[in-house]
Amino acid sequence: MSRRPGRGVLALLLVAGVGDLATGLSLVAAPALVLAALGLPAPDETIYLRLVGVFVGSVGAAYLYPLLLSGASRAPRIAAALEWTAGVRLAVALFVAVAVAADALAGPWLLIGAYDAALALVQLALLSRGGLTDER
Repeated sequence: MSRRPGRGVLALLLVAGVGDLATGLSLVAAPALVLAALGLPAPDETIYLRLVGVFVGSVGAAYLYPLLLSGASRAPRIAAALEWTAGVRLAVALFVAVAVAADALAGPWLLIGAYDAALALVQLALLSRGGLTDER
């Protein structure tokens, strides 16, 4: 029997990857529109938001990269992508929570932090419960 990633794991990689890649590209191309969609005011200077967009897009690419692979190298790359992106997401969630508590970011940013924390916890649960693979 071969071990293959479960469909839920592949769906998570695809949805999170495409979402982050699209968000990142949108932040690079039109940061004010992204913030407006979130109900947040755009700062006068958007170069730093564009830089953040590059990093968000890179996280999306990290989710998608293992989907391009096949064979024995795929499962460990999926695990690595889930581990790495979970860490990034938890760091973002912690930063957002502290920044909102310090009044450095507006309250609506908590939605982004909560999303990142929730997705990170799902990823860590999948990894800890062996949800990465299904027997086929």
